[in-house]
Amino acid sequence: MAKLLKVKNVAYYYTAEGTRIRAVDGVSLSLPAGKALGLVGESGSGKSTLGKLIAGLLKPQRGCIYFAGERIEGKMLPSIQYVFQNSTAALNPRMRVKNLIEEGLIIQGKYRRQQRINRVLTALKAVGLPETLLYRFPHELSGGQKQRVAIARALIMDPRLLILDEPVSSLDVTAGARLLALLKSLRQEKHLAYILISHDLAVVRQVCDYVAVMYAGKIVERGKVEQIFSSPGHYYTKMLLSAHPSPDPKRRCLPKIIGEPVDPSHIPAGCRFHPRCPQATFACSHRPPAFFEITPGHLVACHRTQTQIF
Repeated sequence: MAKLLKVKNVAYYYTAEGTRIRAVDGVSLSLPAGKALGLVGESGSGKSTLGKLIAGLLKPQRGCIYFAGERIEGKMLPSIQYVFQNSTAALNPRMRVKNLIEEGLIIQGKYRRQQRINRVLTALKAVGLPETLLYRFPHELSGGQKQRVAIARALIMDPRLLILDEPVSSLDVTAGARLLALLKSLRQEKHLAYILISHDLAVVRQVCDYVAVMYAGKIVERGKVEQIFSSPGHYYTKMLLSAHPSPDPKRRCLPKIIGEPVDPSHIPAGCRFHPRCPQATFACSHRPPAFFEITPGHLVACHRTQTQIF
């Protein structure tokens, strides 16, 4: 299957008070057209930074990003749209819904006024919002409506890839469920590819085809959704799954959450997860693990997986 997106050995470091923070440190992944990838991990693992690198909002210090065969790192393309986590902060409070949605078309210099209005109405309809909201301000909208407006702003640019940063984290359960149903239907109708950044594994399982698990700036496990959820290979992935409640005792993972996320300004040698892993060996603390394919398409970066002890 042709790859719409390819990320190769990408790295991005922040500098704070003279200290280099490895937000993303040598990440590679790919995504076919029309498919959805979930990026999961604890806060500070580098998920949002990776999403911004792909969207061109940040330029990597190392590595390459290819989109539809074109090298794009540092470029912002209309065909890649980013939907931010905080829709309240992302929407200009002084602009009406109509102006917010058509802003991208105006910046791109596309279409005449009436054509833009027609496209705004189409985008509103696509996200399930009525025309009566056209001239409202963001403070007059509910949380779910704001998030839908943010998605409409992205859709009006006819993207091929949507990067969604915690799309339901600020919504109640009902609004979140409706938004997820909307995302699934939009993906089918418009053949969109998604990168879904989330700490909620239930959301990822519902929407995504693939999962990449991030820890301390690196991907430690990746594969299809059913592989990750049914047979996690990395202890960190098992910890994340055990933190997600399940009513079925047979589906509960035994590993407990151990320790705190590593300080990104003081990355340990070897495997970055080894200070929290109860099964760590001497090799784990001295040598970074390579990826090992435990089943076709299911890759895990763990020394113990390679020795088939895990």
